[in-house]
Amino acid sequence: MDKEKAVYERYQQAAKKPEEVLCCPTSYNPEYLKVIPDEILEKDYGCGDPSQYVKEGEVVLDLGSGAGKLCYIISQVVGSSGRAIGIDMNDEMLALARKYKNIIGNRLGYHNVDFKKAKIQNLKLDLEKVNEYLKKHPVTSSNDLIRLNEFIEYLEKTDPLIPDNSIDVVVSNCVLNLVKPEDRSMLFSEIYRVLKNGGRAVISDIVSDEDVPAYMQNDPELWSGCISGAFREDLFIKTFEDAGFYGVNILKYDNRPWRTVDGIEFKSMTVVAYKGKEGPCIDYNQAVIYRGPYSEIKDDDGHVFERGRRIAVCEKTFNILKRIPYMDDFIFIEPYEKLEPRPFPCGKGVIYRHPSETKGAELRITDNDSVCCPTGQCDRFEPFALRLSRTKKRLTKDTINAIQVNIGNLCNQSCIHCHVEASPEGRNVMPWEVMEKIISLIKKNQGLVVDITGGAPELHPKITDFISMCSNYTESIIMRSNLTALLQRLELLHILKDHRVTLICSLPDISDKKTDYQRGKGVFKDSIKALKILNEHGYGYELPLHLVHNPAGPVLPEIQEIVSEKYKSHLKEKYGIILNNLLILNNMPIGRFKRLLERSNGYKQYMETLYLNFNPSTIDNLMCSNLINIGYDGRVYDCDFNNALNLPIEPSIDDDILEKVFGKDIIIRDHCYGCTAMKGSGCYGSVIK
Repeated sequence: MDKEKAVYERYQQAAKKPEEVLCCPTSYNPEYLKVIPDEILEKDYGCGDPSQYVKEGEVVLDLGSGAGKLCYIISQVVGSSGRAIGIDMNDEMLALARKYKNIIGNRLGYHNVDFKKAKIQNLKLDLEKVNEYLKKHPVTSSNDLIRLNEFIEYLEKTDPLIPDNSIDVVVSNCVLNLVKPEDRSMLFSEIYRVLKNGGRAVISDIVSDEDVPAYMQNDPELWSGCISGAFREDLFIKTFEDAGFYGVNILKYDNRPWRTVDGIEFKSMTVVAYKGKEGPCIDYNQAVIYRGPYSEIKDDDGHVFERGRRIAVCEKTFNILKRIPYMDDFIFIEPYEKLEPRPFPCGKGVIYRHPSETKGAELRITDNDSVCCPTGQCDRFEPFALRLSRTKKRLTKDTINAIQVNIGNLCNQSCIHCHVEASPEGRNVMPWEVMEKIISLIKKNQGLVVDITGGAPELHPKITDFISMCSNYTESIIMRSNLTALLQRLELLHILKDHRVTLICSLPDISDKKTDYQRGKGVFKDSIKALKILNEHGYGYELPLHLVHNPAGPVLPEIQEIVSEKYKSHLKEKYGIILNNLLILNNMPIGRFKRLLERSNGYKQYMETLYLNFNPSTIDNLMCSNLINIGYDGRVYDCDFNNALNLPIEPSIDDDILEKVFGKDIIIRDHCYGCTAMKGSGCYGSVIK
C-alpha cells in the first residue's frame, strides 16, 4: 500500500465534501470561529486544539494545515504582531485555505497568515518552486532527473522553505500519524530544526494503547483515517525525547477512546515539548533546590534533584529550569560573585552544591579536619577543592611532556573497576580524523611521550597506522594493554617491537581468583599466556614491560615495596615471567567501581578511607600537571579520569592546544582523593623499580 497516495486521495475528496469519520470531536473558542467561513469549518479534520497553547506575538507553524481553520484561529491568538504559517501538500486543501485568506484578513484588520506547499517531514523543500521548475524543465530523461535532483538540493541548501531557528511554536492537529514510519525520524528532526532555541512543539494526535499490527497498518482506509498510523502512546513521548526535546509534557489525554478497532483503543493526546538543550555545560557555581512534592525527580539529561537539597547545575540547565514548565518547581541560587567558568559534568546524577561554593570557598576554610561532607555520605570528609586550598597549593598545567590518547571504550572485557566503562559493546571509537590531528600535534612538538589507552587499544582498526605515524615524531610511545586483547592481535607484536613501544599491562593481582573476580573468568590464565609470549619477543628484557596492580575491593594497596617484590618473585618462580616495573594504582571512585560501591553501601567508607589517607606531598607530582588527555572525539581533558567524568578543558584538539592549556587550573572534583591517597596514584601509579 502506498500510504502517501492513500492519504492524499482521501483528503483531496475531504476538501470537496465533508467526511465526519475523519474528525475526532474537538471544541474551540467560539469567539475565534466567527470570522471563519462555514466552508472551512465543515471541512476541518483534527483531534485537539493546540491553538490554546500559543501566545500573542509568536510565529507559529502549523503542520498539515488542511483547510486552514487552526491557522486562522492562531492568527487571532498571536495578533497583528505574530504570524501563522500553514504547511500542507494537498492542492485541494491549500486552495480552500487560500480562498478566504484576504477575506478573513480584512475582517480582522490585519493579514498575518500564509500557506505553503511542502511535505511536513521536509520543511526545507518548497514544492511549489519544484512545480514551477518542472513546468519549464520537464523530466523526460535520466539527465533531466539528475538536474532536477541538483535543483532540489540547491533549493534546500540555499533557500529553505522554513529556515533554521525561525519558529516560536510548531503545532499540528492529527497529522503526524499520517506520515510513513520510515519518515518519522526526519519529521521530528525537521520540527526541531525550525524551532528557535527555547521554542516549543505543541502536537495533538491520535495514539494507541497497544502496538498496531501490520495488517491494520496496511489497510488504506484505516491509515488515511488517522487510525492505524497512530503512535503507541509511550513511544509518542519517547520520539520527542529521541529528537532532543526536553520538558515533554502531556497537556491533554482523552480517557475514553475515539475509536476501538480489534480491541486496540485509539484516543487523542496533546503534548508540548521544548527545544533549547544545545550549548556547552559550564559551571558558574549555580544551584537549584527542588521544592517537592516528590522526594526526588530526574530530568531528561540525567540530573537528579532531591527535595530540599542544593543541587549543582550548569548555567545552561539553570536557565532551562527557570523557564516553563519547570520554573515553579525550583528555588534558584546564584553565586555571590560571577566565578571563572569551567566545564560541568552534566548527566552524572546527583551533584551537591555546598553553600560555601556560592559564598566563596574561603569562607568555609577551617583548621578543623572534621568538616561535614556536603553530600552527607560520610562522617569525616570535605570537598577536595577545600582540602587542596588548605595545603596552600594549586593544581595547574605545567610543562606538558605527554599526550595521553584514549582511543575509545571498545574492549574485550567489562571489568568491575573500569573507570571508562569499556566493554565489547563499546561504540566510542576514535576516528582517523582525530588521530591525524594528534599526529599533527606531536609533529609540531616533537619529543612528547604518546600514551595510548582505552578500552583496549589493540582492538582499534587503525592502531598499527597510528603507532607507525607517531613514531616518526617521538621515540617514546606507551600502549596500555589488558593482555587478553593482545592475544587476539598477536600480529601487532612486530609493530610494537619495531617501534620499541613500551607496554603497560594490567594484571590486577597474582591471585587467579582475585584477577578473575575483577576481569572475568579465565582472564588470569590468558594474561599469563600473553606475558610469556611477550617475554619470548624480548619484552621484560631489552623492551620495557610494566605491570599494573590495583586492589580487588574498596581498600588501598599494601605497602608498595612488598607488593612489587611479591609480583616479581611469584611470576618468575611459578611461570618464568620477567617484568621491569610494577605500577600501583588506587581504585578510582568513579564509573563501574563507584556503582559497585554504592550497591554494597560501601561508597561512604571508601571515600572516607581516601580522605583520611590524603597525602599533600603527592600534589607536586600528579600526572595531570604534565599531560593532556585526548578523548575519542578529540575533546581535551586534564586526565583520563576527568575524561570518564566528561570534564573537558577544551572542546577539540589542534596544533596550538599546548599553548592554550598552559598555566590553566586543573579541574578538580572529589575523585581526586583517589590520586592523592597514600603514595599517590593515577595512570602512572607509583612506580616501584
